[in-house]
Amino acid sequence: MSYLVPTTPVISIVKIMDSPLGGLQAVMRAEFSEIRDLPAAERRLRIPGFVATFRWEAIRALLPLQLSTPGNPAPWKDRLCRSYYRWLPPDDLHSSADVSGLDAFDLVLRLFDFTPWRPYFARRFKSQFGPPPFDPLSLGLAIFLAVERQWDWARLRRELRSQERGRGYCLRLGFDPDDLPGESTFRSALTYTQVDWLADIQTSLAQSLMAYGLIPSHSPSRATRQNGASAFPPIAS
Repeated sequence: MSYLVPTTPVISIVKIMDSPLGGLQAVMRAEFSEIRDLPAAERRLRIPGFVATFRWEAIRALLPLQLSTPGNPAPWKDRLCRSYYRWLPPDDLHSSADVSGLDAFDLVLRLFDFTPWRPYFARRFKSQFGPPPFDPLSLGLAIFLAVERQWDWARLRRELRSQERGRGYCLRLGFDPDDLPGESTFRSALTYTQVDWLADIQTSLAQSLMAYGLIPSHSPSRATRQNGASAFPPIAS
């Protein structure tokens, strides 16, 4: 089966006005010294408003979280492909208890719309001619899955075909379970993915987190540090 993957424009920067995720009260130096030896999860619970701000019911209304496309890659032009990644609403999650059953990669696939990253992975295509390829973004995210899980290509392919979790992965990555890439396809996609493209992806993620107020956009001034503000970002581990 082929899918028409529509044109993907380049989004230079993400601007989020009045993000509710960045308004947590800073932790003062004296308070931090008292809790610095606690596990990160327990430290976060000591931040006033943290639970209310980051409960799933509050986060769900903000989805999908947006990403930019820094680095000036060429826009993706619409093309028929054998897969098609698109962000899907996390209708399978209804409460924070449901979220606790996910691992980090599964959660990130539900939080972010990765469509702006398609132009990065499409750079390896030299022409619009030839048979329909796999959506380069489907391949790129699948490679990230393999790296995160420390799987080789054979294991990645087996997991995508598995009855237990394979269909869920295929759904979120945009693959047809009956038409999956072979090991050589994944290997080739990674071989022709350049390091500077991955650096642009890191920049994209950092810009998004800064736009939402989840990480600081600049280092605190000396005066701010001496006054003890902002000992660590609200989701730091």
